[in-house]
Amino acid sequence: MKKSILTAVILAASINVAQADIIGAKLGYNYWNTDDHGDFHTVYGQIEHPIPLLPNLSVGYSKLNHDKLKFDSYDASGYYEILDNGNIALDLGLGLRRFDSGKYLDASFSDTIPMLTADVELFQASTISFYSKLFAGRSEDTDFNDLEVGARFYLFAGLKLQAGYRLYEIDMDGTKGIYNDESMKGFNLGLHWDI
Repeated sequence: MKKSILTAVILAASINVAQADIIGAKLGYNYWNTDDHGDFHTVYGQIEHPIPLLPNLSVGYSKLNHDKLKFDSYDASGYYEILDNGNIALDLGLGLRRFDSGKYLDASFSDTIPMLTADVELFQASTISFYSKLFAGRSEDTDFNDLEVGARFYLFAGLKLQAGYRLYEIDMDGTKGIYNDESMKGFNLGLHWDI
C-alpha cells in the first residue's frame, strides 16, 4: 500500500505540466478609455516558480471612476501553466475578485466573487505576439465577464507595448439593493514586462 501511494505521489509530481525553470515575474499596466464609462486603470503582477503542483500567483488592481459607476477591484488567483512552448502559452486558474468602494448612482456596494481565469499568448517569443485574458466570476447577487484581446510588441529586455480591446460586463442582481447590468468596452494601451 505504501509503495502504491509513493508511486502515485511520484507520478503526480512528474506530470508534464509546463512550469517555470526558475522563478520569474510578469508586471503590467493598462489604460483603458471605455466608450461610455470614462477611464479605467489596471495594474497586475504574476509570480511563477518551478515547484510542481503548487500554483503560481497572480494579483491585480483596477479602478473605474465615472459619474454613474465607480469601484476599485482587487484580484488574487492561483494558476497553472498548462502549456508554455515558445509558440503558445496557456495559463488556467481560480481566484477571487473583490469589488470595493463601489457606487452606482447613489447606492454603494462591495462584493467578493469567486472567478475562473484564463490567459493565452501566441508567439510570445516573437517581436509581435497576440494575447487574450478572461476573468469570469459569479456570486449569489453579482456576476461578471472581463475579456481582453490584443497584441504585444517587443521593445527591449522583456518589456512589451500592448494594445487591445476589452469588454467588461457586470450584472448586479440585488447586490446591496442594486439591479443593473453594465457593459463597458473600448480600446486599451499599456506595458507588459516579462522578467
